[in-house]
Amino acid sequence: MSTVSDLSQLMTIMRYEMLKFLRGKKLYIMLGLIAVIAVAIMIIPPALGEAYPNADEFIQFFAQFANILVILIVTLFGADSIVYDFEKGTAFVLYPNPVRRRTIFVGKFLSAFLVSAGVLAAYYMLAAVLDFGINQAVPLETVWSLLLAIGYMFTLMSVTFLISTTMKSTLAASVIVFALFFLVFSMVEGVLTVVGQEPFFVITSMSTVIQDIMVTPFPETVKQDFGAFQVLIYHPTVRTALLVFAGYAIPSLALAYNRFLKKELQ
Repeated sequence: MSTVSDLSQLMTIMRYEMLKFLRGKKLYIMLGLIAVIAVAIMIIPPALGEAYPNADEFIQFFAQFANILVILIVTLFGADSIVYDFEKGTAFVLYPNPVRRRTIFVGKFLSAFLVSAGVLAAYYMLAAVLDFGINQAVPLETVWSLLLAIGYMFTLMSVTFLISTTMKSTLAASVIVFALFFLVFSMVEGVLTVVGQEPFFVITSMSTVIQDIMVTPFPETVKQDFGAFQVLIYHPTVRTALLVFAGYAIPSLALAYNRFLKKELQ
């Protein structure tokens, strides 16, 4: 009976979280951004007097933006998922009810994940439709690229939830999430590649597999000579990326869940 009750409460929480996303502006901001990217890709080649790329290169070009898109998605849909209730006071209404905190946490995470995955799927679906319309073909690797993008997004969402359970302000949580993924990790990765070290522990460096999975043969890590110095062009394997995804996601979710259970109403 308890299991049935938990499941029913989970579905209720997810339904309201989904409605919050659907009624808010964040979803439409992301869909609008996707539309802008698609329009730009369709307009720029003819404007420059160039032909559209072939089927493989067309999807690869879309996949280049996946890393930035994922960072924006987790910032918009994940950064305030937990901290919002505590900052705005809605936690005083929801949390005293006979609902397990674990149910609330799982419901919020699944809702943010599913909406985010839906946005990514819409992005790839639009790319596939345009590719088919132009080249009458869509490479099978598009599916693998999407799955890797969703795995990457799941990992970043897990870290984002850890930050959201730690912060006391939605603005602070959003700024830290965006700065961490877009600036801090990128700077660390840049420094390591300049000194010739593989940034295998930097989660954002794993995003290259989203595009590399569509390249035959799969790109390998190389050192590129720029005269006075050499720069390491890092291409992690899919296996390495999946291990790093798990290495970030599992501890982050566990810590986020633990902090959420202990988070007090103030």
